[in-house]
Amino acid sequence: MAKPKERKQKVLFQKHELPFSKKNFFVIGLGIVLIFIGYYLMAIGGVDSFIAVTLAPIILFIAYVIIIPFGILKKFKSEKN
Repeated sequence: MAKPKERKQKVLFQKHELPFSKKNFFVIGLGIVLIFIGYYLMAIGGVDSFIAVTLAPIILFIAYVIIIPFGILKKFKSEKN
């Protein structure tokens, strides 16, 4: 005898999950805070000061090139599993 075919039920509403977890948003927020700190340090330092010329650009580089892309690209394990 043939097996009865199982009918797939139509799902009216699918549960929508965000692509980022809370940890991703925390890391991206940390990067944004570092960007504000970097621009603030650049603004308060004089034209030839160590803070404005060296430290602030290093902080901005770390925030833009390392921390924010890490927060976007890193897939953290979900806490539900």
